[in-house]
Amino acid sequence: MSLDHNDFSVDSGFEDRCTLFISQFESYLSDCLYVLDKEILPFATDAALTGGKRIRPLLVYFFSEKIGELKEDTLKASVIIELVHLATLIHDDILDNAKVRRNRPTLHTQIGQDASVLLGDALFAYALELASEFSSTKICSIVARATRQTCSGEIKQTFSRGRPDIGIDEYTDFINDKTGELFKASCQMGALISGSSEDLINLSGEFGLSLGMNYQVFDDLMDAFENPLISNKTSGLDWGSGKMTLPTILLKETANTVEIEMLEQLFLSKNKNKFGDARHEIIFLFEKYDILEKCTMFLSGKLELSKSLVAKFPDPSLRQDLHSFFMSFAHKLTKIKDLKTSNFLAV
Repeated sequence: MSLDHNDFSVDSGFEDRCTLFISQFESYLSDCLYVLDKEILPFATDAALTGGKRIRPLLVYFFSEKIGELKEDTLKASVIIELVHLATLIHDDILDNAKVRRNRPTLHTQIGQDASVLLGDALFAYALELASEFSSTKICSIVARATRQTCSGEIKQTFSRGRPDIGIDEYTDFINDKTGELFKASCQMGALISGSSEDLINLSGEFGLSLGMNYQVFDDLMDAFENPLISNKTSGLDWGSGKMTLPTILLKETANTVEIEMLEQLFLSKNKNKFGDARHEIIFLFEKYDILEKCTMFLSGKLELSKSLVAKFPDPSLRQDLHSFFMSFAHKLTKIKDLKTSNFLAV
């Protein structure tokens, strides 16, 4: 598939080109879904075509584009990575017992856990089927590895629930696997499609991992501190399921011995109702040690690393697109500035 040169000309501007790409992507995604079995189709389309930021498809586009054209390979790779992402969301919502996603009831609350697990599996398989249609096996290899690592990361974090000994290094390892790998795959597939060198493909993957870290840390902060009354998905899932994420990890690193013991006993407890009961104590400690501010500083450092990687790409149009992309990410940071510790698991 090739679009008119003027549609994606440099004169169109970043926002216009992104909007046009997303429009083409949504159409291509819809067409791909309609080849699925009739038993799967209504659930797959309901899950896939009800919104989403389409960040991973955009990354494929940024790294594969040559100003003035859009190839079918770019759209197909974008659909592949979004199908894998969608499958992980379906499975994650089951693991977390989430009730809301994108302001809608989660799939497992509508059709049950068993059917939702199988649908996620079917989407994983379909993504690999589409990947096998490329002449090069490298696309399939990138997708398969990213899928494996994403699932492994989620498994490792699931097994870590209730463990109070999780530190920053292990936390970032979880993120690199369960979130960063799909960002990495998106960038690498785009770079591969554009004919980039092996070094540039590797640099693209490094940038993708870094960007994935930014997004996951941001989501973890929103899960902990955003008022659930204004969130478009279920909040407080990490805390309620006993996951150690950045806020509680930094609290453990800062608190005194008595406070650390209290926190550890809370996470070791089999009675998850204690998490709700201890909310006010944790709020006090978060405020006492300025944990929200420490989390924001941590995220700022990760963002600076991503920006430094952008400067290493030799293509000025790619650097400009990635710079513009970071500017569009800036609105997320303003949300963090509006957060308050008192929002923590607000009821």
